[in-house]
Amino acid sequence: MVGKQSNLLDANANVAKTRVPCPYDPSHSVDLHKLKRHMAALCNARPPEIWPTYTAPDCNIALLPPGYTHDSFEEAGALWKEEGLGKADPRLMLKPGDLTYMSTTSRVFSDWAPPEVSTSQKHEKQPLDRQSVERLLKPVVLSYLRSVEELSAESDAEQCSLSELLIRVRCSEEFPTDVRSHSALDQKRLIKANQKHAQQQASIVGHLEKRGLLDSKYAFIEFGSGKGELSVYVHAAAVAANPDTAPDSHVYLVDRKVFRQKFKADQQDNGVQKTQDHRDSSQQLERINIDIRDFDLASLEGLRATDPLTGNPVLRPIIAYSKHLCGGATDLTLKCLERYQQAGGHIAGVAIALCCHHACRYSMYVDHEYLSTAVASHSTESSQWSHDQRSDFRHLASMTGWAINLSPPVSPGSALEKDSEPAHYSGLSYAQRVCAGHAVKRFLDIGRVRFVRRQLGMDDAELVYYTLRTTSPENLALFATDLKD
Repeated sequence: MVGKQSNLLDANANVAKTRVPCPYDPSHSVDLHKLKRHMAALCNARPPEIWPTYTAPDCNIALLPPGYTHDSFEEAGALWKEEGLGKADPRLMLKPGDLTYMSTTSRVFSDWAPPEVSTSQKHEKQPLDRQSVERLLKPVVLSYLRSVEELSAESDAEQCSLSELLIRVRCSEEFPTDVRSHSALDQKRLIKANQKHAQQQASIVGHLEKRGLLDSKYAFIEFGSGKGELSVYVHAAAVAANPDTAPDSHVYLVDRKVFRQKFKADQQDNGVQKTQDHRDSSQQLERINIDIRDFDLASLEGLRATDPLTGNPVLRPIIAYSKHLCGGATDLTLKCLERYQQAGGHIAGVAIALCCHHACRYSMYVDHEYLSTAVASHSTESSQWSHDQRSDFRHLASMTGWAINLSPPVSPGSALEKDSEPAHYSGLSYAQRVCAGHAVKRFLDIGRVRFVRRQLGMDDAELVYYTLRTTSPENLALFATDLKD
């Protein structure tokens, strides 16, 4: 009897010492024996008891994998997690105390990883050989060059080698550069030693002003808002542009994370008080804590209004903008805007700084028809899921990281190339990899512009270098307007 009690005590002690990642937010851990209470009442990332009406799981996913509706996590969980899908989101799927799939964690999408990785997935993560790299890159680089240089399909570029094509890539030079500013950021630029974020924010606000989008008749939606600093300045600029009607302009800050240290409109920077315009903006800011993947914008109560002439319900026209919308989040946002438009809403303007293409996901990318023009799909239709195309897409997305290795533009064959540099699995030199990564990034961005023009009907959609590459290597933004009376 004593031995059994001793074993039981030892078992309880081991449980007490065991710490596991919190399923709702793997960035922190919790004692195993406290997990149920932590998930039920203590975790700041726990889901609400009742989800808001604007929650529609996976509504903004462009392409769902086959079998998604009926497969179990044991069968396809690894794929779902890698693609950031709702059925692999613990906030949507796990109840307090559920220990399912908690052996390892991944913070890419704040999801939890399955206990095992299949042999095929391990093989997929192995570096490609040189022939495979050229097979993947050449059609993508060629498509990019045709878009920016107006090459015809009959040109001799098809006969060029990958190395010859990369010589024609000009980083940060193929689209117009328009670095703007705005007086709403003047004070911040005076007191901040690091000018990077202030310059980026000032240029985005300046582009909104240039396009006539700082009007109080619009509702402003910041996707991936973080602490919300950019929206404070956007609202201040709208107040300055419309002093009589600005209180009507409402700003929504959308982000899936809850930030402890939010950017407060009345905070001081180095002892310099914010202006009255900044202080008043806090009354007009509303935070929406949701993954853009699940965000049904048209169901947001604040965007519903009544037509004063007909008395019919209408949706308010909106301006969508963001300074840091990583990878697939940009595609989710564009699909979110498409759904809003299909519900009868009007998208008056878009201003999205594009970044982190390595975090793009095949299921989220907005234009698979365009993707299939350069990335082979073995499906009968471009709108169907292709596992081979997904694998190629993931490799291409990982190559985009090569583009930000160097701050200044660099061309293959330039003095920056070193004969003594170590061999790379791709067979490309350092400078060639920078140009190849840049071409892949811009290829993906060109597809997004095509989507905005075709699906949102915003014909003036364009890519603009809104800040200098020396300020940030992620210096491209997508702008579009559709002003209606």
